[in-house]
Amino acid sequence: MSVASDKTDSRAWESFQRFRHYGLRNPREFTLLEKWKYGFTSAAARTLIRVVTQSCRWKLEGDHEVRANLLHGRQNYIFLLWHNRVPAFFAYSTSISNRNPTVLFDSIVSASHDGEILARPIRELGGGEIRGSSSRDAARALREAVERAKRGSTIATVGDGPRGPRYRLKPGPILLAKETGVPIVLMTWAGSRVLQMHRAWDQLMIPLPRSTITARFGEPFHVPADASPRRIAGIRRELETRLGEMTKWADANTRVAVQFPKPKEAEVLKRRKKIELVGRHFEE
Repeated sequence: MSVASDKTDSRAWESFQRFRHYGLRNPREFTLLEKWKYGFTSAAARTLIRVVTQSCRWKLEGDHEVRANLLHGRQNYIFLLWHNRVPAFFAYSTSISNRNPTVLFDSIVSASHDGEILARPIRELGGGEIRGSSSRDAARALREAVERAKRGSTIATVGDGPRGPRYRLKPGPILLAKETGVPIVLMTWAGSRVLQMHRAWDQLMIPLPRSTITARFGEPFHVPADASPRRIAGIRRELETRLGEMTKWADANTRVAVQFPKPKEAEVLKRRKKIELVGRHFEE
């Protein structure tokens, strides 16, 4: 191999690594502290996903046809879930991509700097990112998602956005389905032992190693291409209700083993009543 080809390969590898770490942004946009923070959180997230994928027991309900269509390249989808159920979904999507690397998952992620906390592990796991949210660059994100979905990508998006309000569905996923003809699949999951970020706005749920994860999927939902604004508003309410019913099931079957940070004495916890809390520091 020539010296020139060595240099070319080296530059290509450096470009690839730069993209994995910073996406399309200039590394100079990030401070040293931010580089360290995003690198650490990405490594932790990727480790968590591997642990969850390999050590947890999975039960899948309602995804047989969807999974088969994805693996055989027959159909792409728009996966729609709430923000606090993201961790196990990425373990699920990563397992699909590992079985068939041609399956493309693109996730809609906040365009803010803090969005890097989610975007960087997505890139490093081989997924794609679409930067934008209901509160920032929404139109640009929707256009890019439409283009990618029409090219065959499966889009993952959270219905309540990066800031909430929690469990209030935004219209973006419905408009995406209307423009592309790609069906929406609702998804949630329940865990036998989870860690809850109880002070976060969404009360993020993270499965613990060696727990049981029961993932439930809704029937693919098609949005008519000629849907009027009134019809879209009706679909938004319908999907929000369906996902709400699935969430009630998930909450009723989720056991919170750890809350982080640990609640202080007499602290008023932001928690949903139907979630069972287990562990000595939850005794009342």
